[in-house]
Amino acid sequence: MKRFKLNMKLNSGRLSFVLVSVILVFSVFYTGSAYGSFRIDEERLLQIARRYFSTQLHLHSDDSVAVRFVRDVKADKLKKISWVCVKEDHVLIAVSEIDKEVYGGWSVATGRNPGQKTRVGDLRTPEGVFRIKSIEDASYWGFYEDKATGQLIGYGPYFIRLETKWKGIGIHETDEGHLHEIGTNASHGCIRMANDDLLEVVRMAKVGQKVVILPSL
Repeated sequence: MKRFKLNMKLNSGRLSFVLVSVILVFSVFYTGSAYGSFRIDEERLLQIARRYFSTQLHLHSDDSVAVRFVRDVKADKLKKISWVCVKEDHVLIAVSEIDKEVYGGWSVATGRNPGQKTRVGDLRTPEGVFRIKSIEDASYWGFYEDKATGQLIGYGPYFIRLETKWKGIGIHETDEGHLHEIGTNASHGCIRMANDDLLEVVRMAKVGQKVVILPSL
């Protein structure tokens, strides 16, 4: 009897382990989440921010030197954040144009084809000044099909939708199988990031924040 109870416990333990493993595998593949970070180092981040402030905001060089990196963003700073994506450099940075501060920066993937977006399906990331329209739970969206390769790509846990004249343009995560595309022209038009980086962005993102997408600096 004792032996039967012991076997029951062992079998129950094995079953629990299998069930947990299946759930973990399913959650990874279903959401398409890819963990990892492509965070930009502080020195390069400050260089990009200075270039943005001097060329786009027409600040004097002395003012540009005053740009500083702030690691811990306070709640009262969030409404001041603007997001800047430079397509040529494949970067997304968070800055305050008011305080001349930079809060973070990450390598990203942008549209597979360079240049301004002119039509639906041209695989280009639109350039201009936009706003965050919504921050949506995308964890249950599953995958979308890459039109060029036929491969399936995950959206990840969130989709930061941008208010543009084009439908479906936003900032979202990429899956494990496409992490190698970060830092390249690879997307259908969205800004794609690694999962850990997207989670950092979501913590600072608010509806209505400005998003500037530039071809270069």
